[in-house]
Amino acid sequence: MTPRDFEQFLKFSQNEISNKSNHEKVRTFIEWCKTNNMEEIIIRLSSEDKGGWGKNSFLDFTTTRMIVSKKNFFRKFADLGYIAGIAPYPYKLTTKNWNNPSPAGIRKQAIITPEDLTRNSENFYIWYSQIEDFALRKGAETTVRNMLGTMIKANFLTVKTSSKIYNFVIPVSKNGNFDEIRFWLSVVLPFNIPA
Repeated sequence: MTPRDFEQFLKFSQNEISNKSNHEKVRTFIEWCKTNNMEEIIIRLSSEDKGGWGKNSFLDFTTTRMIVSKKNFFRKFADLGYIAGIAPYPYKLTTKNWNNPSPAGIRKQAIITPEDLTRNSENFYIWYSQIEDFALRKGAETTVRNMLGTMIKANFLTVKTSSKIYNFVIPVSKNGNFDEIRFWLSVVLPFNIPA
């Protein structure tokens, strides 16, 4: 999606979304994208293994599928991520100045192209219709206790299709609050996330 496409969405739905809650605005955006055959990233999570030294991936949840793409070496350590996991266009809808779509405010790193998927053989995607089971759980076993209190360091995501089970470690430091992640995934995914 280009900034011009986003402006078109705002023009088309400005009156419809002005009084809606943030999650209703994002759902309206998702439906508009589907109606106009546009695939857009809504949420990006970081997944990492072995404290960042193992396999590191982006988990992009688009309007139609989950895309898993390997981070390049530098992004493993300098991953700024998204604010609360929400991609730039949906995030603009949740801010007070959503009706001012500044193209400069949309970062190029938000975009994923078909070439990005084929550039690395470890990249893949799963259509939402192929997902048989989707489980997000708090990583209670990763709890760290110190003088400042207790903190869970990572949460876990399991995605099951008819042919494979995928397990992802979702570090709290790069992805934020478990409840926020769960809430926004429930907005994007076309099925319920089990409690």
